[in-house]
Amino acid sequence: MTTRKIMRHIGGPTAIVVTLVAASPVLGWAEDLNDRIERMEHELHELKQQLKDEQAARQKQQADAQAAEAAKAAQAAKAAEAAKTAEVEKSSESLTRELLDRVKVGGYGSFRFEGSTLDEVKNTFTFRRFVLTTDANIAPRLRAYFEVEFERFRKLELEKSLSVQDGGLTSSSSVEGTDDSELSLEQGWLQYDLADWARFRAGAILVPVGRFNIRHDDNLWDLPRRSLVDRGVPVLPVEAAWDELGAGFNGDIPLSDTWLASYQLYVMNGVTLDANSEQLAQARVGDTTLIENEVEVKPSNGTFNLDTKDSKALSGRFAVSPSLKGEIAASFYWGRYTPDFLPSEHLYSISGDGRWDFGIVEVEGEYVFTHFGGIEDAARGFAQHAIFKESELENDAVEHEVDFELANLATDKQGYWIELRHRFWPAFLNRTVLGSPFQHPQMVAVVRGEQVWLGDLITNVDFRNGVLTALDHENRSLDRITVGLAYRPVPQVVFQLAYEYTRTDSGKSLSSVTNFLPAGSTDNESHAVLVGTAFGF
Repeated sequence: MTTRKIMRHIGGPTAIVVTLVAASPVLGWAEDLNDRIERMEHELHELKQQLKDEQAARQKQQADAQAAEAAKAAQAAKAAEAAKTAEVEKSSESLTRELLDRVKVGGYGSFRFEGSTLDEVKNTFTFRRFVLTTDANIAPRLRAYFEVEFERFRKLELEKSLSVQDGGLTSSSSVEGTDDSELSLEQGWLQYDLADWARFRAGAILVPVGRFNIRHDDNLWDLPRRSLVDRGVPVLPVEAAWDELGAGFNGDIPLSDTWLASYQLYVMNGVTLDANSEQLAQARVGDTTLIENEVEVKPSNGTFNLDTKDSKALSGRFAVSPSLKGEIAASFYWGRYTPDFLPSEHLYSISGDGRWDFGIVEVEGEYVFTHFGGIEDAARGFAQHAIFKESELENDAVEHEVDFELANLATDKQGYWIELRHRFWPAFLNRTVLGSPFQHPQMVAVVRGEQVWLGDLITNVDFRNGVLTALDHENRSLDRITVGLAYRPVPQVVFQLAYEYTRTDSGKSLSSVTNFLPAGSTDNESHAVLVGTAFGF
């Protein structure tokens, strides 16, 4: 039965009561539903907020992760860049180290002060030389060496121009430089080490005659002047340092546990007669101006271009070292010395040298003998081509003169030098500036004795119309003794003090047999005090 029918059946107040009673559960349920809705809305709001917070947290976490990943990537990139930079620096450093290990740059230099009894020498400082060297190990078994010398050299200045002046073409040139200076290549060769006993070498090579020429560095010696045999006269065909263009072999051969043999053997262009021209301009009071050209022909290093002799020279040195205490050696040179337009004449040199350490005294020395063959025939051929020894042309203002001269030729040249050295160090010097902070400084007392003999030295060659009319020669001798004291703070550096006495035949001039003493016509002896220093690096 429906509610409406019940109310109609009951009727009146009872119906009202019944209606209220029947409606009360519905009202309570409605109120509970609202609470639930509100609670659910609240929970939904909290859930949304929670979802929102979680989403924000996830976004932050993702952002942090991305930031961390970016930072990690940046750090990795930075580390990679740093590693690359370090690798480049390491490679560069390795390359630099390898280059420094393979290529060694060095050299030596020397200076001297000289006071002499000869008037023309006066008291003077001399820049002896500065030499630069490069020693390169190109690859295993391959080595190259280069040595260039600046002797008494400060500058070389060249000027030239080509222009039109006064309607004509004008060419001018000028050369400026320091007195008696020289810029020269002393060595420049490539070596291929086939074995210790067979090393092939080609290029500009020091001629292995004697021991001084192959070890001529100034810092190796305790006296501030080179020997007469090798430099001052010289007895060698060409003064040290003597190099020639050629090729050959050198090597070391062990003979036993202590004995070692070594050799050098080369073929080269060789020594030739060469011309040096000197011009003199002189104003003469009461006379015409003199312009003189002097052409001096003398033995010189062979050409580094076309060989004017079309003939090769041979040179070698053979040495034996029984122990570290010393060495003995023999050497030779043979070759044609006249150019093709002169008769074919040859020269030869032989030498013996050695060094030995006797404990308190070191002895080192060298003997050289040189023979020039056919000097008279060479002079006669020279006269045929030069025609006149002197040619003159004079007008009212100027006198022109050309003079040809053969120089430094003697049939026989021979000489020796011997040095005695005593190395010591006084203990009281250890605490002075001479001893500290050097580890093994040395004092070296040294005496060198030298003698040279010249047989049939040409003093004058005269010819006219291509015919030799006079050939004057004489025998000469030269003696020198030097006493010195050297101080070596380190092995590569030496300070030198020496007294030197030189003399030649009585009534003769030192200048006529030496290339370094400008003596007067009757100055046959000189006393000199030398103070020098030399260094190597």
